[in-house]
Amino acid sequence: MNEKYILEYGEGHVEFTNSSNYQVLQSNANNEIIDWDNKITQSFSEPINSPTLTKIVIDEKPEQVLILVNDITRPVRYDIVLKPMLDELLQAGIKSRNITLLIATGMHRPMTDKEVEKTLGKEISKKYNWKNHKCDENLVYYGELDEGIPLYVNSLVKEADLLCAVGVIAPHYMAGYSGGRKSLLPGVAGRQTIEAHHSLMRRPGSKTGHLEGNPFHQITVEAAEKTNLRFISNIVVNSKNEPIDLVVGHWLKAWEHGVTICQQNSIIEIDQLADIVIVSAGGYPKDINMYQAQKALENASYCVKDGGIILLVAECREGLGEKVFEQWLDEAPDPEYLENKIRDLFELGGHKAYAVSRVAVNHKLYLYSSMDDERVKNVFMDPVHSIDEFVDKYIDDKKLVYIMPHGANTVPKYIL
Repeated sequence: MNEKYILEYGEGHVEFTNSSNYQVLQSNANNEIIDWDNKITQSFSEPINSPTLTKIVIDEKPEQVLILVNDITRPVRYDIVLKPMLDELLQAGIKSRNITLLIATGMHRPMTDKEVEKTLGKEISKKYNWKNHKCDENLVYYGELDEGIPLYVNSLVKEADLLCAVGVIAPHYMAGYSGGRKSLLPGVAGRQTIEAHHSLMRRPGSKTGHLEGNPFHQITVEAAEKTNLRFISNIVVNSKNEPIDLVVGHWLKAWEHGVTICQQNSIIEIDQLADIVIVSAGGYPKDINMYQAQKALENASYCVKDGGIILLVAECREGLGEKVFEQWLDEAPDPEYLENKIRDLFELGGHKAYAVSRVAVNHKLYLYSSMDDERVKNVFMDPVHSIDEFVDKYIDDKKLVYIMPHGANTVPKYIL
């Protein structure tokens, strides 16, 4: 009997069928009905290791409040994490004109007015002053971090009397996990800081789901501490990118609590490596471009044998998504070229090309996307135009096949 599999692709989905017995890697479905109104009330009234926002406002009387919010590449339930924060600040006496929302773009492109209205909601985008962070403009210097990294941050951070952040906690291929301190670095840092910080990805400890001995993570903590990040509200998602919990309070302690919850819902233990993995980035915006979809490719590489096959399903409506990323890929005759290049030169954007190349060195890569064939081949992948045809050609009953419907948020862990 043929089994039907559905994978998210852009804002829609793709389907394919096969009679083989595939194993789907994702956390169990979240069947619990969450009373979000109650959870929000409880979380903000009893924040983790922190006074409430109301008490902070009463005791410290901040005049200017800055809230760091995600850009379009990282979808967040702002009705859960941001609206309650804004409501409490208003009720505590802060005027809406004294609250600024700073979009933590890092080095990504700015969000458009229409995108901001769609993500934050019309009411919030109209009522509050919001700005895109630009990594080459309006920076202040906070001194040097460990590893000799200079800390340049958006000047609005320095001007704020109370610095908060909202976001999402999910696995991240360099920082271990997203959210919390990452809103500050790389979110609102300067180009020089981001490039120096990202060079730490070459260290063995900087990897998905890993915090202890992770220099990339440790530097983000130092930066958040130095800039006085005070209060966070983060949604926790499982491997299906479903919101399963909310953590509110101290920027580090609340985030660490959220990470524990995330670990239980995103790390999938396996006892065998697969011959073939079919992985979806999880649809839009996680597959908005190859620059973002690379994270799913990285996670898929953790559960496939050396020499095995990975088929990435990612629309990539904006193509590769970053100029330097594209330049590095265009000049590389093979994956080994980039492995050698990054030892001598670290360049942001190029780091993602290297991340793709280190998977391509040991695996055969295929891509189902909207990009033209030549562009796909430049990413060390072979283009696939029909998943059913790919399945018929490469898969038989003798092969172990994993399917990862939400590859960006699923971290396979091979248990020997």
